[in-house]
Amino acid sequence: MSDILFQMTTFGCKANQYDSQLWRTTLENAGLRHNEGTADIFLVNTCSVTSAAEQQARQTVRKIIRNNPSGKIIIIGCYGQLAAEPLTKIDGVGLVLGRHSSEAAGQLLSWLGISQDKLPRGIKTFHGHTRAFIKVQDGCNHRCSYCIVPLARGASRSRPLDEILSEAQNLAASGHRELVVTGIRLGDFKPSLGILLRSLKDIPGLDRIRLSSLEPDDLSDDQMETMQGIPQLARHLHLPLQSGCDGILKKMNRPYSVAYYRELLGKLRVAMPDITIGSDIIAGFPGETEEHFGQGVRNIRELGFTHLHVFTYSKRPGTKAALMAGQIPEEIKKERLHRLKDIHEKLQQEYFSALTGKTELVLAESADRGLWSGFGEHYYKVYFRSEQNLKNQMVRVKLSQPYEQGILGELTDNLDQPKQC
Repeated sequence: MSDILFQMTTFGCKANQYDSQLWRTTLENAGLRHNEGTADIFLVNTCSVTSAAEQQARQTVRKIIRNNPSGKIIIIGCYGQLAAEPLTKIDGVGLVLGRHSSEAAGQLLSWLGISQDKLPRGIKTFHGHTRAFIKVQDGCNHRCSYCIVPLARGASRSRPLDEILSEAQNLAASGHRELVVTGIRLGDFKPSLGILLRSLKDIPGLDRIRLSSLEPDDLSDDQMETMQGIPQLARHLHLPLQSGCDGILKKMNRPYSVAYYRELLGKLRVAMPDITIGSDIIAGFPGETEEHFGQGVRNIRELGFTHLHVFTYSKRPGTKAALMAGQIPEEIKKERLHRLKDIHEKLQQEYFSALTGKTELVLAESADRGLWSGFGEHYYKVYFRSEQNLKNQMVRVKLSQPYEQGILGELTDNLDQPKQC
């Protein structure tokens, strides 16, 4: 089977990135070879969080079909889960499977004519990445009015703790020094996120643990205390706010107020004074007036974010928000998005300017003509020059000035010897 080549294209979140690695492991264990050049089989792992993501997936699928008329095209992921019938009708698509599961993996191998008794339950390396993502939970039981993810991913479910720890040990042993713990609703992890973090911190070779995202109402005082006591835990959290206006939060079916969120950030900053906070903001939710938006902007500016992921509301079929009155015209949504992007850039530049002269512990990832880059503990990209091969090394960098979408600095200390992934 080693003469059969496959490629993977992945859209969407960190959970999708992990799923692609698991699909890849399934095929490689069955004897197929991953190849970036020509291939016989093409898997496209799709996203459905916005209509734009679905459109991008369709365009990519059609491009692959045009360029590889004899190839076998397989659509997987959330879009495949939600729209299998119309996607199957695209001329050239061979199979649509949806989200990863043992059943779906078995169906794929059967469709390819491959007999496989034992399917992998995890990954041992994260190909093409210095930092490895590890999915510990999938699905969501909550019903935010705008969100299609529960329809695509199903109910919340956690991986067994021993399975996660075994996978984390394998990833660390293969050279991955940072693990990004990911899931659709991390706070729903069972038995608890605190137990998971306390277990991960003892794995040899694991120098940094990062949480991908946490919902504000899932972050308890006990969890903050646990996080405070784990030195490997990166001092950055992504806490989706979605709107800075209480009226819009209620329409979104988000179970908190701006005041609750503000108090939560205060507690976090007492527990971990050096923590940085990023957030998601939706522009143009149904019924959002200019007054709502202005109130939200004022609150967003006051909350002390260092990073914002901003995007326009996208009407998703099957969600309550899609049926709401007061749908906002696209031109107004885009105009509000631009204003939020301006706020993000200003907040980030102010933060980067305040970092001048400080040092950051950076995991070096890649270099372009001697200019290295990697992420610091606080989840911003750091650039520095060195002619050494520093890939996958922890280095200290003295920060000097904003640069590109991150900050430029000077290498001051190489903390260890190379550990290549």
